[in-house]
Amino acid sequence: MKEHKIITYLEFGGNCEEAINAYIAAFGGQILYLSHWDENNCEDISQVGRVMHAEFQLGGTRMAAGDAFGAQSPRGMKLMIHMDTKDEAEHAVSILEQGGEVINPLSPHPAPDDGGMGCVLRDRYGVLWIITCPNPDKQNVG
Repeated sequence: MKEHKIITYLEFGGNCEEAINAYIAAFGGQILYLSHWDENNCEDISQVGRVMHAEFQLGGTRMAAGDAFGAQSPRGMKLMIHMDTKDEAEHAVSILEQGGEVINPLSPHPAPDDGGMGCVLRDRYGVLWIITCPNPDKQNVG
């Protein structure tokens, strides 16, 4: 049986393109495809100009997104990303916390997992993120 890749699809309520650009600024990546609703492909005038479909790369992960018709923020889902350094994690947090809410600040995990650290935040688009990285205080300790 062929293995299929699952692609995370995020729905937004009118700010999809802005959110994708913020995520690319935080984690690096690129937009691979982007289309918008217009008068020719949508009867709902309130949807015109919003993102119909986007595909983008964040690190090695391909994702997709669009502006849904009256969709609520996702519930029961978080996106998790492992950064290589604390500086990279702090950079990502500094971008995503703008207009958002830090739920748990970037801090070491409790023992025995204290070789890593993490942060949980809800960005201004309503998406929950877990951002992790190695704990620099526990690196190169013999």
